[in-house]
Amino acid sequence: MSTPDAAPASASVAGVQTLPARRDGLAGFDVQFASGVRTRCVTGAGALGHLPALAAEVGLTGTSGFLCDARLVFVQRALVESLGKQLGGTLARPVREDRKSLAEVEAMAEVLSARGLSRDGFVVALGGGVLTDLAGLAAALYQRGVPWIAAPTTLLSQVDAGLGGKTGANLRAGKNLVGAFHQPRLVVCDPAVLATLSLRERFSGLAEIVKCALLDPARDADGEPFLDRCERTLDRAASGDAATLAPLIAAALRLKAEIVATDEREGESGSATPRPARLRAFLNLGHTVGHALESATGYTRFTHGEAVALGLRGALLLSQKRGLLDADETARAVALVSRIAIDAPRGLTGEERAAALGALARDKKVRDGAVRFVLLAGLGAPQLQAVSADEAAYALDAALTLSPRNGSTFTP
Repeated sequence: MSTPDAAPASASVAGVQTLPARRDGLAGFDVQFASGVRTRCVTGAGALGHLPALAAEVGLTGTSGFLCDARLVFVQRALVESLGKQLGGTLARPVREDRKSLAEVEAMAEVLSARGLSRDGFVVALGGGVLTDLAGLAAALYQRGVPWIAAPTTLLSQVDAGLGGKTGANLRAGKNLVGAFHQPRLVVCDPAVLATLSLRERFSGLAEIVKCALLDPARDADGEPFLDRCERTLDRAASGDAATLAPLIAAALRLKAEIVATDEREGESGSATPRPARLRAFLNLGHTVGHALESATGYTRFTHGEAVALGLRGALLLSQKRGLLDADETARAVALVSRIAIDAPRGLTGEERAAALGALARDKKVRDGAVRFVLLAGLGAPQLQAVSADEAAYALDAALTLSPRNGSTFTP
Protein backbone atom coordinates (compact mmCIF):
# COMPACT_ATOMS: atom_id res chain seq x y z
CA MET A 1 0.00 0.00 0.00
CA SER A 2 1.28 3.43 -0.88
CA THR A 3 1.94 5.99 1.82
CA PRO A 4 -1.21 8.11 2.30
CA ASP A 5 -1.25 11.83 1.65
CA ALA A 6 -2.43 13.32 4.95
CA ALA A 7 -3.57 16.71 6.13
CA PRO A 8 -1.19 18.54 8.48
CA ALA A 9 -2.02 19.07 12.13
CA SER A 10 -1.88 22.86 11.80
CA ALA A 11 -4.97 24.65 10.50
CA SER A 12 -2.98 27.80 9.69
CA VAL A 13 -2.95 28.36 5.94
CA ALA A 14 -1.36 31.32 4.20
CA GLY A 15 -3.09 33.15 1.39
CA VAL A 16 -6.40 34.08 3.04
CA GLN A 17 -6.83 37.45 4.73
CA THR A 18 -9.97 38.50 6.62
CA LEU A 19 -11.40 41.85 5.56
CA PRO A 20 -11.92 44.60 8.15
CA ALA A 21 -15.43 45.01 9.57
CA ARG A 22 -17.74 46.55 6.99
CA ARG A 23 -20.40 49.22 7.50
CA ASP A 24 -22.87 47.19 5.42
CA GLY A 25 -22.62 44.27 7.86
CA LEU A 26 -21.24 41.86 5.26
CA ALA A 27 -18.24 39.66 6.00
CA GLY A 28 -15.46 38.68 3.69
CA PHE A 29 -11.88 37.74 2.98
CA ASP A 30 -9.33 37.95 0.18
CA VAL A 31 -7.73 34.84 -1.32
CA GLN A 32 -4.21 35.28 -2.70
CA PHE A 33 -3.21 32.49 -5.08
CA ALA A 34 0.37 31.47 -5.79
CA SER A 35 -0.17 32.53 -9.42
CA GLY A 36 -0.61 36.11 -8.20
CA VAL A 37 -4.36 36.19 -8.83
CA ARG A 38 -6.56 37.50 -6.00
CA THR A 39 -10.23 36.70 -5.33
CA ARG A 40 -12.41 38.56 -2.86
CA CYS A 41 -15.21 36.58 -1.19
CA VAL A 42 -18.13 38.41 0.44
CA THR A 43 -20.97 36.71 2.30
CA GLY A 44 -24.10 37.83 4.10
CA ALA A 45 -27.83 38.38 3.69
CA GLY A 46 -28.42 41.11 1.12
CA ALA A 47 -24.92 40.88 -0.34
CA LEU A 48 -26.15 40.67 -3.94
CA GLY A 49 -27.82 44.06 -3.58
CA HIS A 50 -24.33 45.51 -3.06
CA LEU A 51 -22.76 43.70 -6.05
CA PRO A 52 -22.01 46.77 -8.22
CA ALA A 53 -20.34 48.54 -5.29
CA LEU A 54 -18.41 45.39 -4.39
CA ALA A 55 -17.27 45.10 -8.01
CA ALA A 56 -15.93 48.66 -7.87
CA GLU A 57 -14.02 47.85 -4.68
CA VAL A 58 -11.98 45.23 -6.60
CA GLY A 59 -11.41 47.53 -9.56
CA LEU A 60 -14.18 46.35 -11.88
CA THR A 61 -15.83 49.50 -13.20
CA GLY A 62 -15.93 49.07 -16.98
CA THR A 63 -18.68 47.70 -19.21
CA SER A 64 -20.26 44.57 -17.74
CA GLY A 65 -21.86 41.52 -19.28
CA PHE A 66 -24.55 40.39 -16.83
CA LEU A 67 -25.16 36.70 -17.61
CA CYS A 68 -28.11 35.40 -15.63
CA ASP A 69 -29.94 32.08 -15.40
CA ALA A 70 -33.24 32.80 -17.17
CA ARG A 71 -35.24 31.16 -14.38
CA LEU A 72 -34.11 33.87 -11.97
CA VAL A 73 -35.91 36.49 -14.05
CA PHE A 74 -39.08 35.04 -12.53
CA VAL A 75 -38.08 33.71 -9.10
CA GLN A 76 -35.79 36.65 -8.20
CA ARG A 77 -37.44 39.32 -10.34
CA ALA A 78 -36.75 42.33 -8.11
CA LEU A 79 -33.08 41.43 -7.66
CA VAL A 80 -32.50 40.72 -11.35
CA GLU A 81 -34.25 43.91 -12.46
CA SER A 82 -32.23 45.99 -9.98
CA LEU A 83 -28.91 44.49 -11.01
CA GLY A 84 -29.82 44.68 -14.69
CA LYS A 85 -30.41 48.42 -14.41
CA GLN A 86 -27.06 48.94 -12.70
CA LEU A 87 -25.08 46.58 -14.96
CA GLY A 88 -26.32 47.73 -18.35
CA GLY A 89 -29.01 45.12 -18.96
CA THR A 90 -29.66 41.45 -18.25
CA LEU A 91 -28.36 38.73 -20.60
CA ALA A 92 -30.65 35.86 -19.56
CA ARG A 93 -29.53 32.38 -20.57
CA PRO A 94 -31.73 29.22 -20.54
CA VAL A 95 -29.12 26.94 -18.98
CA ARG A 96 -29.51 23.44 -17.60
CA GLU A 97 -27.29 20.39 -17.19
CA ASP A 98 -28.17 18.81 -20.54
CA ARG A 99 -27.27 22.09 -22.27
CA LYS A 100 -23.96 22.56 -20.48
CA SER A 101 -22.07 22.55 -23.75
CA LEU A 102 -19.49 24.44 -25.76
CA ALA A 103 -22.38 25.61 -27.93
CA GLU A 104 -23.78 27.51 -24.94
CA VAL A 105 -20.33 28.94 -24.15
CA GLU A 106 -20.16 30.19 -27.74
CA ALA A 107 -23.65 31.68 -27.43
CA MET A 108 -22.58 33.48 -24.25
CA ALA A 109 -19.49 34.85 -26.00
CA GLU A 110 -21.69 36.11 -28.84
CA VAL A 111 -23.98 38.05 -26.49
CA LEU A 112 -20.95 39.48 -24.69
CA SER A 113 -19.62 40.66 -28.05
CA ALA A 114 -23.00 42.15 -28.96
CA ARG A 115 -22.99 43.90 -25.59
CA GLY A 116 -19.74 45.59 -26.63
CA LEU A 117 -17.67 44.04 -23.85
CA SER A 118 -13.96 44.74 -24.20
CA ARG A 119 -10.95 43.61 -22.22
CA ASP A 120 -11.42 46.41 -19.70
CA GLY A 121 -14.92 45.11 -18.94
CA PHE A 122 -16.06 42.17 -16.85
CA VAL A 123 -18.61 39.36 -16.73
CA VAL A 124 -21.12 38.85 -13.91
CA ALA A 125 -22.48 35.29 -13.54
CA LEU A 126 -25.71 35.06 -11.53
CA GLY A 127 -27.09 31.56 -11.14
CA GLY A 128 -26.36 28.04 -10.02
CA GLY A 129 -23.32 25.90 -10.73
CA VAL A 130 -24.19 25.22 -14.38
CA LEU A 131 -24.46 28.95 -15.13
CA THR A 132 -21.29 29.91 -13.24
CA ASP A 133 -19.29 27.07 -14.84
CA LEU A 134 -20.36 28.11 -18.33
CA ALA A 135 -20.09 31.87 -17.79
CA GLY A 136 -16.69 31.47 -16.16
CA LEU A 137 -15.48 29.50 -19.17
CA ALA A 138 -16.91 32.14 -21.52
CA ALA A 139 -15.03 34.79 -19.52
CA ALA A 140 -11.83 32.74 -19.77
CA LEU A 141 -12.12 32.47 -23.56
CA TYR A 142 -13.67 35.78 -24.58
CA GLN A 143 -10.91 38.06 -25.89
CA ARG A 144 -8.46 35.55 -24.35
CA GLY A 145 -9.73 36.26 -20.88
CA VAL A 146 -11.71 38.97 -19.11
CA PRO A 147 -12.34 39.33 -15.36
CA TRP A 148 -15.51 37.84 -13.95
CA ILE A 149 -17.68 37.79 -10.84
CA ALA A 150 -19.31 34.63 -9.50
CA ALA A 151 -22.68 35.30 -7.88
CA PRO A 152 -23.95 31.79 -7.06
CA THR A 153 -27.63 31.51 -6.18
CA THR A 154 -27.92 27.89 -5.03
CA LEU A 155 -26.54 26.60 -1.75
CA LEU A 156 -24.50 23.97 -3.58
CA SER A 157 -22.83 26.53 -5.82
CA GLN A 158 -22.22 28.97 -2.95
CA VAL A 159 -20.13 26.42 -1.04
CA ASP A 160 -18.70 24.47 -3.98
CA ALA A 161 -18.64 25.82 -7.53
CA GLY A 162 -18.45 29.56 -6.82
CA LEU A 163 -14.85 29.64 -5.55
CA GLY A 164 -11.79 27.92 -6.97
CA GLY A 165 -11.69 28.94 -10.60
CA LYS A 166 -12.91 25.68 -12.12
CA THR A 167 -14.97 26.45 -15.21
CA GLY A 168 -16.24 23.93 -17.70
CA ALA A 169 -18.66 22.38 -20.15
CA ASN A 170 -19.69 18.81 -20.84
CA LEU A 171 -18.80 16.62 -23.81
CA ARG A 172 -20.68 13.55 -24.99
CA ALA A 173 -18.07 11.44 -23.20
CA GLY A 174 -18.65 12.98 -19.78
CA LYS A 175 -19.10 15.99 -17.50
CA ASN A 176 -16.69 18.94 -17.41
CA LEU A 177 -14.22 17.36 -19.82
CA VAL A 178 -13.43 20.75 -21.35
CA GLY A 179 -12.73 23.84 -19.28
CA ALA A 180 -10.16 26.15 -17.75
CA PHE A 181 -8.97 27.43 -14.42
CA HIS A 182 -10.05 31.08 -14.40
CA GLN A 183 -10.31 32.59 -10.93
CA PRO A 184 -13.17 35.03 -10.39
CA ARG A 185 -12.15 38.48 -9.18
CA LEU A 186 -15.10 38.49 -6.78
CA VAL A 187 -17.43 35.86 -5.25
CA VAL A 188 -20.67 37.07 -3.66
CA CYS A 189 -22.71 34.60 -1.58
CA ASP A 190 -26.09 35.79 -0.38
CA PRO A 191 -28.06 33.33 1.81
CA ALA A 192 -31.21 35.45 1.44
CA VAL A 193 -31.77 34.11 -2.10
CA LEU A 194 -31.82 30.49 -0.93
CA ALA A 195 -35.35 30.57 0.47
CA THR A 196 -36.78 30.15 -3.03
CA LEU A 197 -34.95 26.85 -3.55
CA SER A 198 -36.72 23.55 -3.07
CA LEU A 199 -36.04 21.61 0.12
CA ARG A 200 -34.25 19.01 -2.00
CA GLU A 201 -31.91 21.63 -3.44
CA ARG A 202 -31.08 22.99 0.01
CA PHE A 203 -30.31 19.51 1.32
CA SER A 204 -28.10 18.99 -1.71
CA GLY A 205 -26.02 22.01 -0.71
CA LEU A 206 -26.00 21.00 2.94
CA ALA A 207 -24.29 17.73 1.97
CA GLU A 208 -21.26 19.76 0.85
CA ILE A 209 -21.37 21.77 4.09
CA VAL A 210 -21.45 18.56 6.16
CA LYS A 211 -18.49 17.30 4.14
CA CYS A 212 -16.54 20.44 5.05
CA ALA A 213 -17.47 20.08 8.72
CA LEU A 214 -16.10 16.51 8.72
CA LEU A 215 -12.88 17.76 7.13
CA ASP A 216 -12.42 20.51 9.73
CA PRO A 217 -14.81 20.00 12.68
CA ALA A 218 -13.11 22.46 15.03
CA ARG A 219 -13.16 25.37 12.57
CA ASP A 220 -14.82 28.47 13.99
CA ALA A 221 -18.34 28.99 12.69
CA ASP A 222 -19.45 32.24 14.28
CA GLY A 223 -18.19 31.34 17.74
CA GLU A 224 -19.03 27.62 17.64
CA PRO A 225 -17.12 24.61 16.28
CA PHE A 226 -18.20 23.93 12.71
CA LEU A 227 -19.30 20.34 13.27
CA ASP A 228 -21.21 21.22 16.45
CA ARG A 229 -23.06 23.99 14.62
CA CYS A 230 -23.90 21.65 11.75
CA GLU A 231 -25.35 19.09 14.14
CA ARG A 232 -27.32 21.70 16.06
CA THR A 233 -28.73 23.75 13.18
CA LEU A 234 -28.95 21.41 10.17
CA ASP A 235 -32.74 21.14 10.12
CA ARG A 236 -33.26 24.88 10.51
CA ALA A 237 -30.72 25.51 7.77
CA ALA A 238 -32.63 23.12 5.51
CA SER A 239 -35.72 25.30 5.99
CA GLY A 240 -33.87 28.14 4.25
CA ASP A 241 -33.38 30.42 7.25
CA ALA A 242 -30.76 32.93 6.07
CA ALA A 243 -29.39 33.71 9.55
CA THR A 244 -28.83 30.00 10.20
CA LEU A 245 -27.27 29.36 6.80
CA ALA A 246 -24.88 32.34 6.88
CA PRO A 247 -22.26 30.99 9.35
CA LEU A 248 -22.35 27.54 7.74
CA ILE A 249 -21.75 29.01 4.29
CA ALA A 250 -18.99 31.29 5.58
CA ALA A 251 -17.16 28.44 7.35
CA ALA A 252 -17.38 26.10 4.35
CA LEU A 253 -16.29 28.83 1.95
CA ARG A 254 -13.34 29.79 4.15
CA LEU A 255 -12.20 26.15 4.35
CA LYS A 256 -12.28 25.82 0.59
CA ALA A 257 -10.48 29.16 0.22
CA GLU A 258 -7.61 28.01 2.44
CA ILE A 259 -7.22 24.79 0.47
CA VAL A 260 -7.43 26.25 -3.04
CA ALA A 261 -5.13 29.15 -2.10
CA THR A 262 -2.47 26.55 -1.35
CA ASP A 263 -3.41 24.16 -4.16
CA GLU A 264 -4.79 26.28 -6.98
CA ARG A 265 -4.73 23.60 -9.68
CA GLU A 266 -4.91 20.29 -7.83
CA GLY A 267 -1.16 19.77 -7.64
CA GLU A 268 -0.09 16.45 -6.14
CA SER A 269 3.06 14.54 -5.28
CA GLY A 270 4.88 13.46 -8.38
CA SER A 271 4.09 16.67 -10.24
CA ALA A 272 6.69 19.17 -11.39
CA THR A 273 5.92 21.45 -8.46
CA PRO A 274 6.21 20.60 -4.76
CA ARG A 275 3.16 18.96 -3.23
CA PRO A 276 1.06 21.54 -1.36
CA ALA A 277 0.58 21.26 2.38
CA ARG A 278 -3.14 20.64 1.92
CA LEU A 279 -4.34 18.74 -1.11
CA ARG A 280 -7.31 20.10 -3.00
CA ALA A 281 -8.21 16.44 -3.44
CA PHE A 282 -9.39 16.38 0.20
CA LEU A 283 -12.42 18.35 -0.99
CA ASN A 284 -13.40 15.16 -2.83
CA LEU A 285 -14.37 13.41 0.41
CA GLY A 286 -17.50 11.44 -0.50
CA HIS A 287 -17.18 12.30 -4.19
CA THR A 288 -15.52 9.11 -5.43
CA VAL A 289 -18.59 6.98 -4.78
CA GLY A 290 -20.85 9.98 -5.33
CA HIS A 291 -19.61 10.58 -8.87
CA ALA A 292 -19.89 6.85 -9.61
CA LEU A 293 -23.53 6.84 -8.50
CA GLU A 294 -24.32 9.89 -10.61
CA SER A 295 -22.69 8.33 -13.67
CA ALA A 296 -24.31 4.92 -13.21
CA THR A 297 -27.79 6.44 -12.97
CA GLY A 298 -27.38 8.79 -15.91
CA TYR A 299 -27.18 11.96 -13.78
CA THR A 300 -30.98 11.88 -13.48
CA ARG A 301 -31.78 10.06 -10.21
CA PHE A 302 -29.67 11.79 -7.57
CA THR A 303 -28.83 15.44 -7.14
CA HIS A 304 -25.09 16.02 -6.79
CA GLY A 305 -25.48 16.64 -3.06
CA GLU A 306 -27.52 13.47 -2.57
CA ALA A 307 -24.81 11.45 -4.32
CA VAL A 308 -22.15 13.12 -2.16
CA ALA A 309 -24.12 12.34 1.03
CA LEU A 310 -24.29 8.67 0.04
CA GLY A 311 -20.60 8.78 -0.89
CA LEU A 312 -19.77 10.25 2.52
CA ARG A 313 -21.47 7.29 4.18
CA GLY A 314 -19.41 4.90 2.07
CA ALA A 315 -16.14 6.73 2.82
CA LEU A 316 -16.88 6.85 6.57
CA LEU A 317 -17.68 3.17 6.82
CA LEU A 318 -14.62 2.23 4.73
CA SER A 319 -12.53 4.44 7.03
CA GLN A 320 -13.86 2.46 9.99
CA LYS A 321 -13.30 -0.87 8.23
CA ARG A 322 -9.67 0.09 7.67
CA GLY A 323 -9.25 0.94 11.34
CA LEU A 324 -8.74 4.64 10.69
CA LEU A 325 -11.94 5.93 12.28
CA ASP A 326 -13.14 4.64 15.65
CA ALA A 327 -16.68 3.47 16.31
CA ASP A 328 -17.78 6.58 18.21
CA GLU A 329 -16.56 9.02 15.57
CA THR A 330 -18.03 6.87 12.81
CA ALA A 331 -21.40 6.77 14.55
CA ARG A 332 -21.38 10.54 15.08
CA ALA A 333 -20.47 11.29 11.48
CA VAL A 334 -22.87 8.77 9.95
CA ALA A 335 -25.70 10.09 12.14
CA LEU A 336 -25.16 13.60 10.76
CA VAL A 337 -24.81 12.44 7.16
CA SER A 338 -27.99 10.38 7.52
CA ARG A 339 -29.95 13.56 8.25
CA ILE A 340 -29.38 14.68 4.64
CA ALA A 341 -32.66 13.73 2.98
CA ILE A 342 -32.26 11.53 -0.12
CA ASP A 343 -35.32 12.03 -2.30
CA ALA A 344 -34.57 9.17 -4.70
CA PRO A 345 -34.55 5.35 -4.68
CA ARG A 346 -31.22 4.04 -3.43
CA GLY A 347 -31.28 0.56 -4.89
CA LEU A 348 -29.20 -0.22 -7.97
CA THR A 349 -29.97 -2.81 -10.61
CA GLY A 350 -27.20 -5.27 -11.40
CA GLU A 351 -26.40 -3.29 -14.53
CA GLU A 352 -26.27 0.00 -12.61
CA ARG A 353 -24.05 -1.50 -9.93
CA ALA A 354 -21.65 -2.78 -12.58
CA ALA A 355 -21.65 0.67 -14.19
CA ALA A 356 -20.88 2.28 -10.82
CA LEU A 357 -17.98 -0.08 -10.21
CA GLY A 358 -16.71 0.71 -13.70
CA ALA A 359 -16.93 4.42 -12.98
CA LEU A 360 -14.94 3.92 -9.76
CA ALA A 361 -12.19 2.20 -11.77
CA ARG A 362 -12.04 5.21 -14.11
CA ASP A 363 -12.10 7.88 -11.38
CA LYS A 364 -9.77 10.82 -11.99
CA LYS A 365 -7.87 10.00 -8.77
CA VAL A 366 -6.84 6.52 -10.04
CA ARG A 367 -3.06 6.10 -10.01
CA ASP A 368 -1.16 3.00 -11.19
CA GLY A 369 -4.44 1.14 -11.55
CA ALA A 370 -5.55 1.74 -7.94
CA VAL A 371 -8.62 3.73 -6.95
CA ARG A 372 -7.81 6.40 -4.37
CA PHE A 373 -10.34 7.46 -1.76
CA VAL A 374 -10.31 10.38 0.63
CA LEU A 375 -10.73 8.63 4.00
CA LEU A 376 -10.75 9.97 7.54
CA ALA A 377 -8.14 8.94 10.10
CA GLY A 378 -10.27 10.67 12.70
CA LEU A 379 -12.68 13.55 12.23
CA GLY A 380 -10.71 16.42 10.73
CA ALA A 381 -7.88 14.16 9.54
CA PRO A 382 -8.37 13.37 5.84
CA GLN A 383 -6.01 11.07 3.99
CA LEU A 384 -5.79 10.11 0.33
CA GLN A 385 -5.36 6.33 0.22
CA ALA A 386 -5.24 3.68 -2.48
CA VAL A 387 -7.94 1.04 -2.00
CA SER A 388 -8.52 -2.35 -3.55
CA ALA A 389 -11.36 -3.17 -5.93
CA ASP A 390 -13.07 -5.12 -3.14
CA GLU A 391 -12.82 -2.14 -0.79
CA ALA A 392 -14.25 0.18 -3.46
CA ALA A 393 -17.17 -2.22 -3.87
CA TYR A 394 -17.62 -2.29 -0.09
CA ALA A 395 -17.79 1.51 0.00
CA LEU A 396 -20.36 1.53 -2.81
CA ASP A 397 -22.58 -1.00 -1.05
CA ALA A 398 -22.13 0.73 2.31
CA ALA A 399 -23.21 4.00 0.74
CA LEU A 400 -26.50 2.43 -0.29
CA THR A 401 -26.93 0.43 2.93
CA LEU A 402 -26.76 -2.83 1.07
CA SER A 403 -25.10 -5.98 2.39
CA PRO A 404 -21.44 -5.99 1.41
CA ARG A 405 -20.42 -8.78 -0.93
CA ASN A 406 -17.55 -9.98 1.27
CA GLY A 407 -19.73 -11.25 4.09
CA SER A 408 -18.85 -8.58 6.62
CA THR A 409 -21.45 -6.35 8.23
CA PHE A 410 -21.77 -2.60 8.51
CA THR A 411 -21.49 -1.09 11.96
CA PRO A 412 -22.58 2.55 11.59
